[in-house]
Order: sequence, then structure tokens, then C-alpha cells
Amino acid sequence: MKSVHVILACLLLIFGNSVFWVQAEDVEQSGEKFAKLDSMGQELPKDAPNWAMVRDNTTGMIWEVKTADGSIHDMNAGYDWDGAQEIFIGQLNQMQFGGFTDWRLPTTDELRSIRVKGSEPYINRDFFPNTVPSSYMTWRKCGSGEIFNEKVKFGKTRNKKTNRQVRAVRGGNIQKVVKEK
Repeated sequence: MKSVHVILACLLLIFGNSVFWVQAEDVEQSGEKFAKLDSMGQELPKDAPNWAMVRDNTTGMIWEVKTADGSIHDMNAGYDWDGAQEIFIGQLNQMQFGGFTDWRLPTTDELRSIRVKGSEPYINRDFFPNTVPSSYMTWRKCGSGEIFNEKVKFGKTRNKKTNRQVRAVRGGNIQKVVKEK
């Protein structure tokens, strides 16, 4: 038994803790952070070829997956703030996408939580295909209660506030937000 402890101590000295501890980024990259969901919110196998949503197993939030089919989920659809709220989010909630009616735009921190390092687009493409390497619309609320239209970059392509990509999310403890005019 003592020899096992000696061997483990030597391994720690040679390789450090990386032999025994999985880095958080490695877990994220390996796909354990995410689960694929079908169009009704049911979990699918990790290797499912088609899925509509992704659940972040760390936060519990459910994210819309982009498509290349010209639908409301199309990766090339761009919006200004009002269009994102009224058209995009409005239609997802009206059609009860995934069986839910509480879809919303993510906060800046929420959208940043699914960004990863690497090549463009900066996202796990095994779970989030069809992501344009561009700026995606987000929001944050300042201390005065004012809502700010912000962006999170998933790549270097530039766009304007009138034509930003969007990705819907549900879950978390954020209430639906309407920009004050």
C-alpha cells in the first residue's frame, strides 16, 4: 500500500494535478456541459444527428440552435432590438417552441457563458452548429433600471445594431425584458 502512495506522489511531482483533475474547459469542450434536446425539449443521445435546442447542464438554461433553412431559427436572420423582441422572440413564444412560452434574449453574461476559445465561431460547434462568427444581441440592466442593448462576439465579422444575429434562451432567473423608450 505504501508503494502505491509513493507512486502517486511521484506522478504528482512529474505531471502535476493535471493527471487527476479535469479542467473546466476540457469538460466544456468534451460536451459533458451540454445536452441535445429535440423540438419538444426531450433529451437526445449525445451523437443525435438532429436537434433543436441545447441544455447547458451547468446553468440549466436551454438555448435555441440555429439552422440554415430559412426558418425563424435561420443563422443569417438579423434584427434590431425591437424586431428581436417583437418578431423573433414573439414568434418563438407564440409557436411554443420546444413546448415553452418563456423564450427571451440572453443577458450579456449568459451569452458569454457558452463562448469558448478556439477558431471562429467561438462556440462548441458540436452542439451549436450554424453559428455565424459575428456579434449576437444581448442586454444588461444598469443600476438605474435602464436596459442596454449590447453584443457578444462569436467572431470577427462586423454587423450593425440594426442587423445583429440573435439566439434565444430560456431558464435562469431573469424576467422578460422590454427596452424602455
